Amino acid sequence: MSALHRDSGVEEGINHFLEYLRVERNYAAYTLESYRCDLQQFARFLYPRIADASLPVKLVERSTVREFIEDLHMRGMKNSTVARKLTALRTFFRFLCREGVLGASPVHGVAAPEVEQRPRPQLPLEKIEEAIELPETETFSGARDRAILEVFYGGGVRLGELVELNLSAIDLEEGLLHLGSKGRKERTVPIGSLALDALKTYIQRRAEVLIELDITLVDAGALFLNGRGRRFSRRSIQRIVHRYLHRVVDGESLSPHLLRHSFAAHLLHAGADLASVKEMLGHATVVSTQAYAEPTLERLQRIYAKAHPRNE
Repeated sequence: MSALHRDSGVEEGINHFLEYLRVERNYAAYTLESYRCDLQQFARFLYPRIADASLPVKLVERSTVREFIEDLHMRGMKNSTVARKLTALRTFFRFLCREGVLGASPVHGVAAPEVEQRPRPQLPLEKIEEAIELPETETFSGARDRAILEVFYGGGVRLGELVELNLSAIDLEEGLLHLGSKGRKERTVPIGSLALDALKTYIQRRAEVLIELDITLVDAGALFLNGRGRRFSRRSIQRIVHRYLHRVVDGESLSPHLLRHSFAAHLLHAGADLASVKEMLGHATVVSTQAYAEPTLERLQRIYAKAHPRNE
């Protein structure tokens, strides 16, 4: 990929930006796709408004960005959606300024719409424990399903990270998971004793099944396997999580991410600091992690009573 310069086009800039997010910032695939869709929508908006068909980035003005935002509002988009698209543009043009393509960002000074901050969904601890206890660990599938639930809640991992997990990523002695794939930034997260016990039980059942089926070649040492010894797909894991959560709570959005939300919220509500939870979640900034912190009066009083040196 050639280097960016002052005459680079918007589409070329988008490609460089997405590659930067993938390689340097370790953004997840679904996050990259969200950026791609938002930025390409902006590029399509520019075509009838900029005479030069190559859409040089330097021709994008603040008034054009404001027109784009107004157009989104006229289409009836929610403030939260408009704000997300503006954030994508702001980050994109900041990248171009840092690369020396632009002297100033055309998004500077464009106000974002007000967005009502809603708390991230989470489940009570007792409901999560109830769901985790449902699988019968005497069977291969039951042991596997419990281990999946334990790892989601015990480590706060993403769905894509769990799908990519290999046996080599688990340190059973230290109680650690090494997350991330080749070519992407890795992170290490601790998991609790119950999750470790569930993994040990599953790994034993896994070995028994592979011997029984006479399977010697497994998908690159994949940790979570289906009954044919193949790596589990994202959709299959989503179905498993939904099935068990649906048996203990009502709702449609009973996804693996709900367990990740609950992991973060429960840690913060118990007094864990934002910076540590940010590292465990693999967030790029602490702003994303703050969405899980609910500053209730009761929690603030508890933290004050525990931490303030002048409180007896």
